[in-house]
Amino acid sequence: MTKPDDDRATLSVIAPCLNEELNLDVLVTRTLAALDALPIQAELILIDDGSRDDTWRKIQEAEQRHPRVRGFHHAKNQGIVAGWLTGLTGSRAELVCLIDSDLQNPPEDIQRLYAAYAGGGYDVVQAVRKPKGNQQRIVFSKGLNLLLNVTFGMRLRDNKSGFLLTRRETLLDILADADGYRYFQSFIGVAAGHRRLRIAEVETAFELRHAGQSFLSAFPIQTSLRICAELARYRAETWRKSRK
Repeated sequence: MTKPDDDRATLSVIAPCLNEELNLDVLVTRTLAALDALPIQAELILIDDGSRDDTWRKIQEAEQRHPRVRGFHHAKNQGIVAGWLTGLTGSRAELVCLIDSDLQNPPEDIQRLYAAYAGGGYDVVQAVRKPKGNQQRIVFSKGLNLLLNVTFGMRLRDNKSGFLLTRRETLLDILADADGYRYFQSFIGVAAGHRRLRIAEVETAFELRHAGQSFLSAFPIQTSLRICAELARYRAETWRKSRK
């Protein structure tokens, strides 16, 4: 069973939050229950990334109720990668797991990611999400995954899945490429592949959002075009590095 001892945590679960006040209570309850089932000690790190609602208050309340929950706050929105980096800076564990705060990634599947990692032989365990509902988003996701595979010579089934588990230092090395990118989360799989890391893929559900609205749904075409532009730039940068 996981014990409430942050200083000796083996795993830090990192969840950036943007306007997620309606999801936080459920996220905390389900994540801590999932951590209880692990054979290691673990903590939950929540980062308020400049939310305009009561997300930060909810995080503070969760900290007061649960010793394994720790919160960090950005005064202004800085993006999901900045949230990950803040969580990594504050983490106390050798292993880290990234997860969405909107409950589209089921917290219960943290156990499955950890089991795959503990089995040995892999540097990164990445969830392969099985989406429900929004057909437009499903088509976009599959199309982008195919484009990433073709462009970077990959064979991953869900390149841009940010639900993953790896060593803290490994993730810091991957995110070293993120400077200047707005949507680097879409390239996390190819960044790992560029480093020739061994990647295990674990199928997980990708649930409908529990509450609130994704920022992607507001500007789908604009976001898609920006991701494609950044993809071309990242391919050029990785090509230059490989030639050195």
